[in-house]
Amino acid sequence: MAIITNTFTSFDAIGIREELANIIYDISPDEAPFQANVGQEEVHNTYYEWLTDVLAGVDTSNQHIDGDDITSYTAVAPTVRVGNRTNISRKTFIIADNLQFQDLAGRNSEVAYNIVKNGKELRRDMEAILCANQIPVAGSSSAARKTGGLSAWLSTNSVSNTASSGTAGVNPVLTAGIPTTAQVEATDKRAFSEDLLKDVISNVWTSGGQPTMVMVGAFNKQALSAFTGIAAQRYQAPDGATTIIGAADIYVKH
Repeated sequence: MAIITNTFTSFDAIGIREELANIIYDISPDEAPFQANVGQEEVHNTYYEWLTDVLAGVDTSNQHIDGDDITSYTAVAPTVRVGNRTNISRKTFIIADNLQFQDLAGRNSEVAYNIVKNGKELRRDMEAILCANQIPVAGSSSAARKTGGLSAWLSTNSVSNTASSGTAGVNPVLTAGIPTTAQVEATDKRAFSEDLLKDVISNVWTSGGQPTMVMVGAFNKQALSAFTGIAAQRYQAPDGATTIIGAADIYVKH
């Protein structure tokens, strides 16, 4: 094929306007399920505390005769005082003044756009910190304070080979109500299974907890969705194609 001599084409033209979409697509995952599902409380100190208590063990021999006189009393167990540290997280940026007056694609204000973007990044940082296997650090004038992460509080997690921690796993240690050593991860890397999940749910309930959420990454999300205990579900479409649900959003253990 050939074109007529001296045909002026787009390859010769100067000044063709760019075709740039007026939108910025954020392709990074920004979910923060832990923060979205736990409560929030305002604190006014860098070291904040709360109280915990437990019920006495069940006594199946708790039967007494009619009219029995009480001659001794059970000692009252005090509540337990525990605490954690706050930490300062931040994101910074600097924008030249004249950029505010230029025609920008995908945003009207570079400052406003970066405030939103940095807010999402800060939220992801906080999510990772709150779930980390990190003990609280008091900090000093030359060292930053650190918040103790969730993994450092799992002090009653079983460490036997058949339980959730696995071989050589060691629980965190709480001293005076604050984690002082982090959790030691197991040496065996086991595949996530429904049996392991059931064991953990059972242990949490036995310890007084009421688990309502499982947080996993993308790989284990696929494993969880394939558990045999999750009945095959599908939407019936008598006049069209049937859609098979390929992921589990709710897991109910009876």
